[in-house]
Amino acid sequence: MLPLEGVRVCDLTIAQFGAHATMMLADMGAEVIKIESPRGGDPGRGVALQPNGVSPFFQAHNRGKKSVTVNLRRPEGKEIVLRLAARSEIFVQSWKPGVIERLELDYAPIRSTNPAIVYASATGFGPRGPRAHLAAMDMVAQAAGGFAWANSPPGAEEPNPAGPTIADQAGSLVLAYGILAAYVHRLRTGEGQQVDVSLLGSQMTMQAWNIASFFLGGEQVRGGRAGANSPIFTLYRASDGWFGIAIIDERQWPLLCQVIGQPGLAGDSRFNGRAPREANRAALTAILEKAFARGTRAEWLAALEAHDIPCGPANTYADLASDPQVRANGYLVDVEVPGAGTLTEVGPPVALGGRPPPVRSAAPELGQHTEQVLLDLGYGWEEIARLREGRVIL
Repeated sequence: MLPLEGVRVCDLTIAQFGAHATMMLADMGAEVIKIESPRGGDPGRGVALQPNGVSPFFQAHNRGKKSVTVNLRRPEGKEIVLRLAARSEIFVQSWKPGVIERLELDYAPIRSTNPAIVYASATGFGPRGPRAHLAAMDMVAQAAGGFAWANSPPGAEEPNPAGPTIADQAGSLVLAYGILAAYVHRLRTGEGQQVDVSLLGSQMTMQAWNIASFFLGGEQVRGGRAGANSPIFTLYRASDGWFGIAIIDERQWPLLCQVIGQPGLAGDSRFNGRAPREANRAALTAILEKAFARGTRAEWLAALEAHDIPCGPANTYADLASDPQVRANGYLVDVEVPGAGTLTEVGPPVALGGRPPPVRSAAPELGQHTEQVLLDLGYGWEEIARLREGRVIL
């Protein structure tokens, strides 16, 4: 049995930030009912659309959910959501601030329907402050949260945002964490509560120690290999590919010197200790680059692993598919998408009882579960027919 089986989530999220958080709840067994507009559904359905009609964006953030189409601008549509909220433990929305209030589906009316509900909002800038009313997207959050500058190499005159949408993903993880914390509180006390998680706050949380270090000592973290403070905590190129090493235990420094065949380097006053190594990082980096270029990546990783030095390959996405460690832990899974074949996507990252939870289904087709959910909410077939004729549902 999965830990969230029996928990129902009313999901009014779109795109990535909120949608991925509710998908993680679905991975853990929750019944996540995704409310979508009859006019095309979640905009994410059209992102990065492939020739076979599959959106990897939508699939990666919505597997395991049920889709119900509802026109929220109609009183009958709002009534459907209120009925669903009354029978749910969790309600999650990611609309631009102000929209959910105009729809009268904000915390107060939902709480009046279900006082014990956990009501979570995925926002751009948080619930207070001069930008609280504004929308934000991943790129905006990378900029506003300081990451784009932190990711730029030393001497760069422009910020350097990451290619993957890491602000959205970081936000989804924190949002799922906040929802579960509030749900545990509900289990203990019977009380629901309001949860707010923002892209801005999540992006800053991802850089917590770097930001604390700046305010303590004024040191701004910078990106790229050139931005690494330590030449033994960075990436190097072997004769056939890149790999990373990460030494913070001083006892491993002499071991690294042995691995590269230069044991005498350990006693060199320029490099014997963290501060000297950082002060002379260019010289040590040059020595290590020359040494590592003489062997293959597999040879170096084997030698480093034998000495218990933290290391790993610098994988491309193509490399991930053939990495036995990735497959062994279920970090990539193959999901059957009806009518489109097999899609490889990132699986649940949490192991329970030694194994990740199974992927129960691909992302739903638009409105796939509308009738099923409405029947469960007490609607009869004649009512469903009238709702469809009135374009309240698809």
